[in-house]
Amino acid sequence: MFYEAIEQLDVRWSGMLCSWRGDLMEERAVMYAQRVFEKGGALDNCVVFIDGTGLFVARPGGALQRSVCSGHKRTHMLKFQTVTTPDGLIFHFYGPVTGRRHDITMYCKAGTDDMLQAGLHIGGIQDCIYGDKAYLIRPWLQVAFPAPLGGEADADEDTQNTDMAGLRVLVEWGYKEVKQVFTSLDFKRKLKIREGPVALVYRCAALLWNMRTCLYGSQTASFIRCDPPDLEKYLSIE
Repeated sequence: MFYEAIEQLDVRWSGMLCSWRGDLMEERAVMYAQRVFEKGGALDNCVVFIDGTGLFVARPGGALQRSVCSGHKRTHMLKFQTVTTPDGLIFHFYGPVTGRRHDITMYCKAGTDDMLQAGLHIGGIQDCIYGDKAYLIRPWLQVAFPAPLGGEADADEDTQNTDMAGLRVLVEWGYKEVKQVFTSLDFKRKLKIREGPVALVYRCAALLWNMRTCLYGSQTASFIRCDPPDLEKYLSIE
């Protein structure tokens, strides 16, 4: 009954999570950029933040064991990419990919470059998202300045890196809060990818988290002082 319920939920509403919501972004981009800048962000056109996360799973055994093993985390996991807005919504969700894949691999497999290029030029303004050093610099994607090789660090670049790093952590807050509300996602011995739809469960948890955020807010929304949309607006219910 549980799996049937989340399958129906996914069929009906996953488009709210797994496709780029251009209508919602066009309506809220100005507010997002303003809230990020007012909170100390060095960029005045940054509207969302991007990162990858891993969902730890039980050791699967067999040939699949090597695919889902992350050498970086030294455990078995599935990886997902999320784009998070200042009001605490997981605005876009992609995955899973195997645990050994790099964040930039997910970025390319998801077609994120084309999606952002088309979706972040709003009202004649080139808005952008912000990510860590795993990503590539684009007009619509900004990352931290690299450390200089052999020379002194530029003070302005260091300041921007520090300011934006303090806000990029909002993505991590979202991962934490989803697992706090849906605690079974933090118990990897029960997440067996050969025995149940682990990725489906996580995707539905992210969708339900967005609905909860629309109703009750989140840590991110409180910190940035950016109210989420009404639930009816988020679900496009007229």
